Amino acid sequence: MKEYPCFVPFVLLCCFTIACQDKAARAELEKVENAAQIEEQNKALVRQFFVAIDAQDFDRFNGLLAPGAILRGASPQEDITAENSAQLLRPVYQGLPDLAHIVEDMFAKGDKVVARVLIQATHKGELMGIPPTGKVLRYYQFGIFQIVDGKIKEGWRVTDSLGMMIQLGMELKPAEAKK
Repeated sequence: MKEYPCFVPFVLLCCFTIACQDKAARAELEKVENAAQIEEQNKALVRQFFVAIDAQDFDRFNGLLAPGAILRGASPQEDITAENSAQLLRPVYQGLPDLAHIVEDMFAKGDKVVARVLIQATHKGELMGIPPTGKVLRYYQFGIFQIVDGKIKEGWRVTDSLGMMIQLGMELKPAEAKK
């Protein structure tokens, strides 16, 4: 009978240890679930971004951007901000009026979303000085978006512009040597 009183504190200690581990595990699980939920919201925001561009709804597009947001292209002339979005994008949609961004892959980690996007369009109007060809274009763009407080704060994109130009019938030639 004297062993029984020693057994009770041991059982209580085990129960307390298990309960604490369970709380820690639940807290960790909740943290992971919250992060996954935020990542899904971020991906949904990027999808809305592409829908707004294709609808040429620049008010909605700009509403998805955080103050001071910048979406970087291959050169500073291609950087898109809320202030210049319509100016830079309207001529593209005039040349490619049915342009559509088709998200083929999207991944999120923390505050970043990565998208592989098929761009498909018919060349129906002048585009960068190239008269309409009627050709259907298919080329890819990769984008990385940083989301802060539910808005796109910064983005980086790489577009297969060379592939697009080749599909338009353009030729790549070396520059002539200067004499």
